[in-house]
Amino acid sequence: MNYSYIIIEDQKECLERLQDDLKNHPELVCLGVASSVNDGIVMTLTQKPNIIFLDVELEDGTGFEILKETNSFFNDHPFVIILSDDERFAKKAINYDSVLFYLDKPISSVKLTIAVNKFKKHFSELKSHISIKDKTAHWLIKHASILYIQSDGSYCNIHRLNDKMITVTKPLKEIENLLPKTFLRCHKSYIVNINYIEKMNTTLKFIMLHAKTGVFEITEKSNIRLDETFTIKDTIVEIPIGDMYLERVRHTLLTSKNF
Repeated sequence: MNYSYIIIEDQKECLERLQDDLKNHPELVCLGVASSVNDGIVMTLTQKPNIIFLDVELEDGTGFEILKETNSFFNDHPFVIILSDDERFAKKAINYDSVLFYLDKPISSVKLTIAVNKFKKHFSELKSHISIKDKTAHWLIKHASILYIQSDGSYCNIHRLNDKMITVTKPLKEIENLLPKTFLRCHKSYIVNINYIEKMNTTLKFIMLHAKTGVFEITEKSNIRLDETFTIKDTIVEIPIGDMYLERVRHTLLTSKNF
């Protein structure tokens, strides 16, 4: 999935370094660059980017002026990544809901990568689906339809409630970054949808997923049970918990669900 961004920065050296580092993130598409408050306001309102890389100190004012002037025009304001070499602005930045991350100048490529991944995570949580490509097409897959995702070498199998599976050539980590917090990485090879967890056993190290859906087609490979009316698909899947993920699973599930 591609995301759009603009840069509002008046320091040439900082701008060039940021543009160079952003080449490592081909999923980010630049819509333009501005160097003043007025140009920044116009570009924000006309381009409507997903991300604004915003320098706080501009020649004709501050980046916060741009946020104040544009905020009322958006139901969901673009996510803002603040750029500054003055830590005083970090405290002021937290007063703006749209500010997602604060990057110190000179910008570290590692910190930039962390900021980009944080943006992707927050962006996905506002959506009801993920957009992902396989060999045949782009799929729009609703979060609620995903039971679990399994890594298989250089591929990932997305298992859905309708017993249909989509195989994509993406690493599990990349898919994990697209998913909201209702999904949990419980193993190096598995991500599960928390909403379908029925129980877990941290001694035997497994999670049991249980999902019920409507009328369905029976196949030899279906792991299902039928009720008396033959209208309910009752799917039960046991997923392993990896040793290195055990504490994460305990913390996430025992504070969000009752077992």
